[in-house]
Amino acid sequence: MSLPNVVKKGGISLLLWVISQVAYATSGNYAGSQVCAACHVEAYTGWKQSQHHSALQQARRDNVLGDFNNTTFRYGDVTSRFFFTNDQPIVETDGPEGKKGQYNVAFTIGDYPLQQYLIEYPGGRLQALGIAWDSRPESEGGQRWFHLYPDDDIDYRSPLHWTQPSQNGNRMCIECHTTGYQKGYQAESDWYKSQWQEVGVGCESCHGPASAHVEWAQNPDKAKGNGLSVDISDANIWHWLPGASIAQSVDKKAQKQIEICAQCHSRREAITSGFQVDKPLNESYQPELLRSGLYHSDGQINDEVFVYGSFAQSKMFQAGVTCTNCHDPHTNQLKAPPQQVCAQCHNPQVFDTPKHTFHKAGSAGAECVSCHMPEKTYMVVDPRRDHAFKTPRPDLSKTLGTPNACIQCHDDKSNRWAVSALDQWLGTTWRNKPEFASTFHLARTSNREAGKSLLEIAANDGYAPMIRATAYSEIANYLSRSALPVIQQGLSDSNPIVRSAAVSALTQAPAQLQHQLLLPLMKDSSKAVRLEVARIVAGIPEQWFSAEQKGRRQQLIEEFVAVQQLHADSAAGRINLGQFYLKLGRATEAVKELENAIAVEPLFDQAYIQLASTYHQVNRHQEEQAILQKGLKTIPMSASLNHAMGLYLVRQKQREASIAYLEKAADLMPDNARFIYIYGVALHSTGKVSKAIDILKQGLDRFPENIDIGNALRAYESAP
Repeated sequence: MSLPNVVKKGGISLLLWVISQVAYATSGNYAGSQVCAACHVEAYTGWKQSQHHSALQQARRDNVLGDFNNTTFRYGDVTSRFFFTNDQPIVETDGPEGKKGQYNVAFTIGDYPLQQYLIEYPGGRLQALGIAWDSRPESEGGQRWFHLYPDDDIDYRSPLHWTQPSQNGNRMCIECHTTGYQKGYQAESDWYKSQWQEVGVGCESCHGPASAHVEWAQNPDKAKGNGLSVDISDANIWHWLPGASIAQSVDKKAQKQIEICAQCHSRREAITSGFQVDKPLNESYQPELLRSGLYHSDGQINDEVFVYGSFAQSKMFQAGVTCTNCHDPHTNQLKAPPQQVCAQCHNPQVFDTPKHTFHKAGSAGAECVSCHMPEKTYMVVDPRRDHAFKTPRPDLSKTLGTPNACIQCHDDKSNRWAVSALDQWLGTTWRNKPEFASTFHLARTSNREAGKSLLEIAANDGYAPMIRATAYSEIANYLSRSALPVIQQGLSDSNPIVRSAAVSALTQAPAQLQHQLLLPLMKDSSKAVRLEVARIVAGIPEQWFSAEQKGRRQQLIEEFVAVQQLHADSAAGRINLGQFYLKLGRATEAVKELENAIAVEPLFDQAYIQLASTYHQVNRHQEEQAILQKGLKTIPMSASLNHAMGLYLVRQKQREASIAYLEKAADLMPDNARFIYIYGVALHSTGKVSKAIDILKQGLDRFPENIDIGNALRAYESAP
């Protein structure tokens, strides 16, 4: 934390008097939220009651909601105890190596429907405890301790244990729960010196540092603006055209406020140290695309993705709707009940009727959000609504396994029933509406038929940039001559998220083509695009560039390295840097970074796999085997490590020995079609033909569209 700076009382205005009372950090250009209260009473009052205000608080008796009156909670073989010592909340629980210890609770995170706790830990770390307090009323099942992974067996050997790097608040959560956060990780000492200007999400998280605004408030000068570095009040104006059922924006324009919200309400990767409110989002963060695991193939939420990626694919986003059209920015609450919020732009005489909803007026099924914003519960007790505003497609659910709101409510019914009901209401034309889910599903299952459809989606401006960018990111696996015009179109797109994804589509292209197409983008205005260009041009021979281009290439390299060093406290950041160095031909540095990846996160299996791969590329095969063995000793139940060891043994012509590892990998990760295919092929190569056919048949039942499994099965079954 930053230490308080007390401003001396020396002015006569109320505003200056309030400033003098601020007893927390006001360093740099920050003023602190309490200063805002003098003039912005209503906004400040609303914010004080909001979850932004309580996003992070120093743990005290008056804000710790959990029962710390010497209560206990049992999870697995561990009984944890919660109590106060001289007003300091303490938790007694299992720490490193499973040994019991007593730990100070330093901060609370959130307040409803749950409250989490950050624990003081060596190395300047603040670790998120896996046990949380259910703050819902007792009548709703709340007022209890619970574990965030109730169905798992999380102990000190699990990467999800509260002492592990994946649960580190300095890198995982505090940035979005404070104002003016600086992580302050010291790679040399593996120590955090994290600082922030204010606990909680304060006024300046959205409006930017306000000291200049405070000065302007004393001597207003319209010619000089209001002293704030960003304006997020430029909301679109909506009107109704004659006979229209949906309002339209008078003058649709990009909304800065969406990007301000997205700095935290998104799944993203930081590419600078701290958010720069006066610059586009892609100068500070690279938002995640609609990737498998994060989103279902139709773009519905799967993992915790925090709204932006969902909203950015929606028709609402394309029409110019912004966050504050629906939400009060200071209280964080809806501006009105859900039906009334929707009625701002959707004529209720058209949409809020049984003719549209096919449900009884006033029923839960007739609510707009029931169909178009289905919920998914995270962290055991926290239901969150999908912001993609999709129409239920049970026909796709039947074939792709995607969820739909019909079956979520009518959980005793089937998708077939839901399709039949919609056919009766709407005819069958609803099934013909454009969708990208089928194409993304083909791409995710490695179906070679996906290529053409991906190109069509990428080139179609009717789709939101988030959707088009996702299509571009998949094209790398379907590169062909016909793809080049579409990729070139994407490289010159006005949206940086599309340009960046179009660059990634060239990942596996010949170096000559990469060189030809990416030269102009080495000076792209967007940092996110330049970073993707840097990742690829690192593998292009340096002698292909002119003297001027070499200088620019070196700048890109330095920019890429600097960004990865921001993530030196994570295995992923170290791996990215190691792979980058390897492309540059700097194998020694690559190995060092990958070794550091293991040191930083010993339970991250990809660190071992990538280091083994690097050893393989530089012909250090004994070390390749040794690091895989070390990984398996540390994480014996890693499917990926077992698969990697199996492949290593295959390359060493130890096929019989490889079978046990490949079998274990397929068993541990049955949803990985590639693991099943490789296991089946390995069985066949060792003469176990019958078992190979059985395994591939089971794989084809699970993945009927997988071409590799299908081809292998047909070949083996037709063999004499």
